[in-house]
Amino acid sequence: MLSNKGIESKLDEYRGMDHGAWDVLYLMYPKSDIPVVQVSINPELAMEKQYEIGRAIRDLGKEDILVIGSGSTVHNLATVDWNADKAEEWAVEFDNWLIEKVENNDIDGLFTYREKAPHAKHAIPREEHIVPMFIAMGSGSNAKPKLLHQSYAYGTLSYICFEF
Repeated sequence: MLSNKGIESKLDEYRGMDHGAWDVLYLMYPKSDIPVVQVSINPELAMEKQYEIGRAIRDLGKEDILVIGSGSTVHNLATVDWNADKAEEWAVEFDNWLIEKVENNDIDGLFTYREKAPHAKHAIPREEHIVPMFIAMGSGSNAKPKLLHQSYAYGTLSYICFEF
């Protein structure tokens, strides 16, 4: 499917399921009774390319196949406070910017989040935690994206769930 759209990919029969996939799936399907194909990401690619990958797999939805992109929109383990009972203000500011862009389908704005979002480099020091959102967003329908969930753990780990 990806190669038909000019996107290089290869099968790795030996790689196990990443925690970014199995922890979400376990919560949704605790009996593990669904088939799963995990797709790894390349965090070196531009966000536009990540979105394009999502567009390449968009037709999976027509086949009743669920595309899940997991990660944390704020994921800076150096700032975790194991005793925090509320989110850090900078983390919330970043997420609020992100939510506003997603809900308004401002894809071009999202592509430049590194330069334009408040606290972006602090919120996401390594991009592999936000890349799945761009792929999931690209794979989504033309419907307006919806925020389904927002919470924080340890002050600076953000859990946001969108439906695309």
